[in-house]
Amino acid sequence: MESFSKATKAELLSENAKVSSAFFFGLFVSSGSYDEEGNVEITTDLTSLFSFCKKNLKILLKKYEINENIDENIQNLESFKINNKIFYKIIFKNNILEKLFEKYGLNIENNIENNLHLISEKNEDIKNFCKGMFIGCGTSSIKISQKPNEKTSSGYHLEFASKSLPLLREFAHILAQFDIFPKLIKRKNIYVLYLKDAAQVSNLLALIGANSSVLTLENEIAKRDFRNKINRQTNCLSANISKTVDASLKQLEAIEKIDRKIGLSALPPDLEEVALLRLANPEEPLSSLLLLSNIKLTKSGLNHRLRKIVSIAEKL
Repeated sequence: MESFSKATKAELLSENAKVSSAFFFGLFVSSGSYDEEGNVEITTDLTSLFSFCKKNLKILLKKYEINENIDENIQNLESFKINNKIFYKIIFKNNILEKLFEKYGLNIENNIENNLHLISEKNEDIKNFCKGMFIGCGTSSIKISQKPNEKTSSGYHLEFASKSLPLLREFAHILAQFDIFPKLIKRKNIYVLYLKDAAQVSNLLALIGANSSVLTLENEIAKRDFRNKINRQTNCLSANISKTVDASLKQLEAIEKIDRKIGLSALPPDLEEVALLRLANPEEPLSSLLLLSNIKLTKSGLNHRLRKIVSIAEKL
C-alpha cells in the first residue's frame, strides 16, 4: 500500500503538472549536491521525478532561451538500494541548473536569505519553491485508513529535514506568510521543520497544489473525529450504566438489611412503597422505575427517597 507521503508526491509530479524555475531551486537546495565532476545530483526514491524534471526543464530552457541539449545534460543513473529501499540519482550536467537560476535572477553563490527573498516576492513562485522543497526533503507519517472502521494510530505529522539550518529558518518565514507555523528541532546531525496540527498540514498541502491529498486528509480527519465521538459516547454510556448498577446494588443491600433487622413495614409508607418497587425491579434505572409504577414523583424525588432508605440502613 502506497504511503500518504508518496501518494502526495506522485500527485505533484503528475504528467499535467507544470512548474517554474523556483521548483528546481527548491529541489536543488533541499536535496541537491555536487559530484566529483561538478555536476548537480539529486537522490530520490521517486521513479517519476526524472521524466518530470526532464519535461519541465525543457520548457523552461526554451522560455529563457538557454541553448542546451536537454537529453545530453540530464541523466538518470541506475537504481541502488539502501536498507532494502530503492533510490535513483538524477544528474544535471554542464551547469544547466545554475544557468536556469541565473536567467531567473537567482545566484547560488548568494546566501539562502537573499535568494528566497527574491522568490517570496512572487506568489506562484513561492508555491513552486515549497513544492520543490516537499519533493526534495519533505515527508509525512500520516496513515490513511483503508476501511470505514479501521483505526489509525498515527497523528498528523509532516516534516522537512535538512542539514542547513538557514534554509529551514528562511523556509519557515515563507510559510508564516500563509499562516503556517512549523516548529524547528535538531535531530542528531540534521534539522527538522515539522507540523503536527491537522489544519496546518492541510493548509500546506493546499499551498503546494496537492488538492487530492487535501481531500484525502480532510476525509481522514472527519472519519477520525467521528470515531472519537462514538468512542466518547460509548465510554460515557458505559460509565453511566456502571454508576446505575452500583447505585442499584447499594439500594438493594440497604433494603435487604432493613428487611432483616426491622422489616420493611417499619419504614414510613412512602419509603416502603419505593423499597418494594426497587426489590421488584433490581436492574432498572430510576427513569424506568417511574414508568413501572404509579408513584407521583420526579426522578430526583425518587432518588431522594432511595437515599433516605440507604441512610436508614447505615444507622441500623
